[in-house]
Amino acid sequence: MDKSVVDAVKQSFGRALGNRNLMADFYNQLITASPEIGKKFSKTDLEKQKEILQMSLSMAILFPQDNVVATHAMDKVRDSHNKDNLDIKPEYYDYWLNSLITVVSTSDPSFTPELEQHWRTTMRHAINHITSGYMPAAES
Repeated sequence: MDKSVVDAVKQSFGRALGNRNLMADFYNQLITASPEIGKKFSKTDLEKQKEILQMSLSMAILFPQDNVVATHAMDKVRDSHNKDNLDIKPEYYDYWLNSLITVVSTSDPSFTPELEQHWRTTMRHAINHITSGYMPAAES
């Protein structure tokens, strides 16, 4: 992936983090996006989950550039989110991505339609990797 795209997303994420409620806003958006998704978080420690999300987003941004640490992190997410573990269905990631775009767009004062496409392209790379492991190996 073009380094300038990833750099633009990194910078946008940095600006968006100026909103101290970014992660909470994201989860509020995501949980209300679908009743099924809301149920997935019914027993989740959202304070801890916000910390995990911030680190995961950093790794997802680095992932398209074949960063070794980011690849390892995305492999762990792929394994933990598969059908046999957290059972995060591939179709949930559209809600996830749209929720992310919504909160970043309102938190990054320099957000543009072009930057939205950069975010979508970058995150889709990580999402495709994560969803590739949804089915157990015997069913793939």
